[in-house]
Formats: sequence, C-alpha cells, structure tokens
Amino acid sequence: MTDLESFIEKNREVIVGVFLTVTSYFYELVFKEKVDDGVKSFIQNFSFVGLGTLISTLFSFIFSVIGGRILGPSGYGSYSLVQSIAMLLYIPMVLGFNTAMIKYCSESEDETQIANIISTTYIVIILLITLTVLSYLLLIRLLMALFSVDPELILLSIIFSIFFVFYTLSTSILRGLHQMKKLALYQALFGFLLLTMFLILIQSASFKSMIYPYYFAYGLVGLSITLQLKKYITLRIDFQWLKKACKYSFYALIGGLGFTLYSNVDRVIINYYMGVENVGIYGVYYYASFAFIGFLSGIFITIFFPTVSRSQSKFSIYLKLKQIMPYIIILGIPGVFLSEFIILTFFGEKYPINILLMGLFAITAVLATCYTLFAWFFSAGGIRGARFTISGTVQVAFVNLILNIVFIPRIGLYGAILSTTIAFILGFYYIWYYGNKYFDNLVGGVNHDVEK
Repeated sequence: MTDLESFIEKNREVIVGVFLTVTSYFYELVFKEKVDDGVKSFIQNFSFVGLGTLISTLFSFIFSVIGGRILGPSGYGSYSLVQSIAMLLYIPMVLGFNTAMIKYCSESEDETQIANIISTTYIVIILLITLTVLSYLLLIRLLMALFSVDPELILLSIIFSIFFVFYTLSTSILRGLHQMKKLALYQALFGFLLLTMFLILIQSASFKSMIYPYYFAYGLVGLSITLQLKKYITLRIDFQWLKKACKYSFYALIGGLGFTLYSNVDRVIINYYMGVENVGIYGVYYYASFAFIGFLSGIFITIFFPTVSRSQSKFSIYLKLKQIMPYIIILGIPGVFLSEFIILTFFGEKYPINILLMGLFAITAVLATCYTLFAWFFSAGGIRGARFTISGTVQVAFVNLILNIVFIPRIGLYGAILSTTIAFILGFYYIWYYGNKYFDNLVGGVNHDVEK
C-alpha cells in the first residue's frame, strides 16, 4: 500500500498537470467556453481516479489474458458464468441502498448526518445479505435449474456476490465522501492483489483460480477501507433518512436490476442453449469490446454521479452531456473496434477473430456507454430522476431478454449481441427524446423538483 501511495504521490502533479492541459484544450474546443474552477476540480478528480483505474486495469488485463489463454474457452466460460450469476444474485443484497448512500452523502456537509447515513446503510445491507444468502441456500435446487449449472457453481456465485457487495459498499462510501484520491489508491491495490493471488493459484489450471483471487481482493480492500472509515460506522440507524432512502433505493433497485439483466442474462441463455465453451468465447468478446470504453466511462461515472448530485445547475450539465454524445459515437465505434482487435489478438487462436461479431460489439459498447452516462445523470436528480431512468432501463432489459430468448437458439452468438444492440438503440432513443421533457419544470437551469 505504501509503495502504491508513494508512486501516485510522486507522479500526481505531472499527471494532473498534463491531463488538465490536454482536457482543457478539448473542453474549450467543444463547448466554446473557458474552463472554470468546477470543471478544473472535476478534471483533477478524474486524473486521480484515472491513474488508480489505469493501474488496476493493467493488472486486470494481464489477469484476463493469462486466464483466457491457459484455461481456454471452457474454463474462461465457467469463470464468466460464475461472475454473471453472481451479478444477478447480489441485487437483493443491496436493494439500491449503496446508490442512495452515495447520492445523499455527496450532498451533505454535516459529518453527523453522513455518519448516520453510512451506519444505517451498513446495518441494512448486512441484514439483507444474511436474509438473501439463507434464502439462496434454501432454494439452491431452484437456482441450479434456473441457471442450468451444478451446485458448485451456485455456491461459488453466492460467495462471489457477498464479497462483491462488501467491496462495492466500501468504495461507494469513498465516492459519497468525494475521497477520490483514496479511491484511486484502493483501485490500484485491488488490481495488484487480484493478479498476485491469481499467479499463485494458476498452477492448478482450474477456472476457480480466476474466482478465488476476486474473493481475496474484494475482501481485503473492503476490509481496509472499512477500518479506515470506522469513525463513520456507529451502528446507529437513522430512521428518518432510512425512510427517505427507501423511496430512492426502490428506483435505484429497479434500475440496477435492469442493468444487471441486460449485462448478464445473455451468458446464462448462451450456456443453456450452446454450452459453457461458447460462454467463454462470448465473454472474451464482451471483455474486449468494453475494456477501453468501459475504462474511460467508469472513471467518468465514478466522479460524475456524486458531482451532479451536489450540483445546482443540472440543466447546464445536461446540455454539455448532449453536446459530447456525437463525439463519443463517431470516435468511439472505430476506437472500440480497434481495441477489440488488439485485445483479441492477445487472447490467442482459441478465440477466433470475427469481424461481424466485432462490429456488433463495438456499436453496442458505445451505445451502452452513451445510455449509461445519461442514466447516471438523471439518477443524480433524486427520486424523480431515478424514476425517469428506470423507465428506460426496464425497457432495455425487457427487449434484450425477449430478443435473447428468440435469437440465441436461431443465430447463436450473433443473436446474443444483436439483441443487446437493438435494445440499446431503442433505449438511447428513449432517453434522448424524452430527456428534454424531464426539464420542463426548470427555471434558469436549476432543477427545483429533484426530490419530488
């Protein structure tokens, strides 16, 4: 930890300075206005998180490539399937409370209130994890049938989801507190721990050598953050905030469920109709298409959501977001296509390069990113914004699910990604067209109705 912190500290000023200069140039070119203090602060936070994410991504990239090459499509497919099932199973463990915590902590300046929010969230999520895991263990045969997997994969997925929730909860606190520098350090530490444990276990040549490192990295980073922020954890429930959070978290839950469905259900259906080896091939293509653009958008959203939550000028941010969309689409599709080709080359001959599949994945990755940026923006507007977001997300998830069921048995992997492409075309159209109506009640670009 000390070495990572020392590295970032030594290079921080140079990296922030260069990044600020370059980003400011393009900002002024696109928006035709000077960079103000608020934008400078956002860019600096972006550079902090970007450095930590870059280090973590490099470690994760090595982890994925070595795992994919050694285990092959079948082993990588089992690993991908455990991840996807875990992402479906974790939803009842959080019920959107982590997102509510980020929003309301980022808006507050009162340390006592922040501590109450964090403590309440911890207690609620611990109770949810306990109840959810007990339910899963009682319904394990039903889960096996639903996902078409054996008991071992279900148990691995349940454990994965628990560690993921612990990690997500702890990093969400750092986001809510705007502690982006610490978040960057822990992201880098996560990648380092993940790769280190994997290199120790890979000699077994089992897909579990890609699962256990996640348990280790999620658990250790989550524990480290929790111990650092223990002053905020008082084991006291703030029922007034809990009542408010329940309303917001309901919409966050529906949105999160929709996101999880359209991000993971395809692999479950592929496994049912085509077997785990095709899940592995699909998983590598998915990773290759989202690695580059997901890296950038992930950093952006990490800072963007708490920043917009605190902002009183949401309409001006919305207009800027609309302005940059054409650039993301025009530059993003060829950029993702190129990154796909490079990454697939690293994975080797077991994962054949298919130009049509790459093209569909590139288009989908960019559309999904554009939609996700809008979704996080509107969710930062409170209950009203979250309600608007889920209306689009549910549509995307529903269309994607139905088309996957129809297309995958007929055209295989093409059907899986084509389903997601069509779903996001419709979703992006919806959120773009109806986004203006969301601001019908605005005066002077300030949202006076964000909590209604």
